[in-house]
Order: sequence, then C-alpha cells, then structure tokens
Amino acid sequence: MLLIQRSNKNEASVLLDIQKEAFQKDLIKYEDYDTNPVNEPIERLIKKIELFIHYTIWIDGKIAGGADIRDMSEGRYRLNRIFLSERYQNKGFGTEIINLIEAEFPLAKEWRLDTPHLNTRNHHFYEKLGYKREAQHQINSKLILIDYVKKI
Repeated sequence: MLLIQRSNKNEASVLLDIQKEAFQKDLIKYEDYDTNPVNEPIERLIKKIELFIHYTIWIDGKIAGGADIRDMSEGRYRLNRIFLSERYQNKGFGTEIINLIEAEFPLAKEWRLDTPHLNTRNHHFYEKLGYKREAQHQINSKLILIDYVKKI
C-alpha cells in the first residue's frame, strides 16, 4: 500500500539515506557537487521539513522516499525534489505518487519541476503526466536541467 504523509524531523536520517542512494548515480554522472542532494547535510533536510511542504512516501509501512514541495503563491507549486529508494523504482509507483501529491493541492493552477537533460526516462514520465518542457538552465559543464510546467 502506498501512502504519503507530511514528514517529521524524526524521519530525516532515513529520508537522507534514501535521498543519497537515489541521487548517487547523478552525482557521478554530472559531478554537480554543490547542488546534488547526496551532499545535503542532515541539518538542512530537517530545516526543509520544518519550513516547507515535505512528504514522506510510505510503501507497505516502510519509508520508501520523499518529496519536497514549494508553495510559489497564487496556486503555483514547485516539485522541488522527489526521490524513491532504488528497490521501489521501476515498479509503477511514480504515477501514483505524483497523483497523490497533486491531489493534496486541489486549488493548484500550475506545477513546476526540473530534471537532468540526459534523463530521458524522467522526461517521458513527466510528459506522460501532462508536464510540458518550458526552458532549461545550465548547472555546470556536464549538467543542464530541463524545466517543466503543468498548467491545471
């Protein structure tokens, strides 16, 4: 069974371990040492849980991942980060997770996110869910992020 709930800071160390696992391959591929979630200190994750909209993703009673959402005001939201443990990836949970997150914000008019330029699997996934490419921005010589928007 899949469930999302607001994170609490007691879950931070488990969430950070999963976040590191989920983004390790990207760190190696793109060498984005300053921005990659692998290098986020626990104190920063705890602050995000306290200050922003942060969800813990539960699958069969176990913490499976997390999502960091930002309220950009006036019905606009940003899916700042979403991550899932490798053992739950490629099992069809992604669409259900995004649908649950979006359902938490019934008055949303717009969703934004970005994803690495070489991650064509993510591109297909988000486009299938109604997100449209809007722009891109360069992080370093190896990493370009593709910006997506979904208007409701």
